[in-house]
Amino acid sequence: MIMGAAGFFSTVSGCSGDDDGRSLQDAPTGPLILGFSQVGSESGWRLANTRSIQKAAEYHRIDLRFDNAEGSQERQIAAIQSFIDARVNVIAFSPVVEAGWDDVLRRARDAGIPVVLTDRLIETADPALYVSSIGADFVAEGNQAALYLSTEYSGTNRPVSVVEILGAAGSTPAKQRAEGFADTVGAGNRLKVVDREQGDWTKASGEKAMRKLLRRNRDIDAVFAHNDEMGLGAAAVLEDAGHEPGRTPKIVTVDATKAGLRALIDGRLTYVVECSPIIGQLLMRAVIDLFHGGKIPKRVASEIVVFDRTSAAAALPDRSY
Repeated sequence: MIMGAAGFFSTVSGCSGDDDGRSLQDAPTGPLILGFSQVGSESGWRLANTRSIQKAAEYHRIDLRFDNAEGSQERQIAAIQSFIDARVNVIAFSPVVEAGWDDVLRRARDAGIPVVLTDRLIETADPALYVSSIGADFVAEGNQAALYLSTEYSGTNRPVSVVEILGAAGSTPAKQRAEGFADTVGAGNRLKVVDREQGDWTKASGEKAMRKLLRRNRDIDAVFAHNDEMGLGAAAVLEDAGHEPGRTPKIVTVDATKAGLRALIDGRLTYVVECSPIIGQLLMRAVIDLFHGGKIPKRVASEIVVFDRTSAAAALPDRSY
């Protein structure tokens, strides 16, 4: 039986108040249908995110219409339009990039279908085009990565050379992790980002980026990779080049997947900031509240957890992704 989750979001830590939400009048009756467009299947993190959403929908007996955009904004827009045409009750999606959604989301609004963003945000002059966003605080993740390195090198008088492997161009996590990292680096005088390379969240792109960075930079003290997969790719290239990744240079990543935590325990990574993909229950509770005409926060942010070698060993046995 589908049960309403009214009141749940007002008690979620870190969530905004009711004034930031939107109340839907004349709630529909009958089966609850959610149209969800996933950004892709580019990593273990993304696959875990998909499983979380599918399992939560099944648990709450929500009819999930699922589409995988495989990194294509054009395909994702087509999927959202198909959800509108099918008159689903709620649309949710993890945007491939930030810009270019206004037209299709206006059509959803005109059809009276609320839209929820997951994991990532969009760039729009009309924030009323979506009712809520659910996911991590990417700026804070970048802050945490830089704070760790700043603390590690607190006793160093010389400049500390850091290279950065960015996530996919135009995506919210890539932009905001870079912003958060730069803000914290700029607050001190030890760390210096000497070079950057673009990746696309995959291990292969991390390898490619690290090769370019090594060719251009003789001395690298630390690497900040925007996710575990790219960090693992960087570690493989550094090992082949005769370095000791995790020690010289240090490698900080984001996600905390099983593969990332294993590499941290083995010493190939140095520090990992968690970005949990397990948001299925949060999304389904939001969907249920919207279906029943409830009010939900404009922003639902998940908690940030960080891992060193010791805490990774404790967390790994229970890691589901």
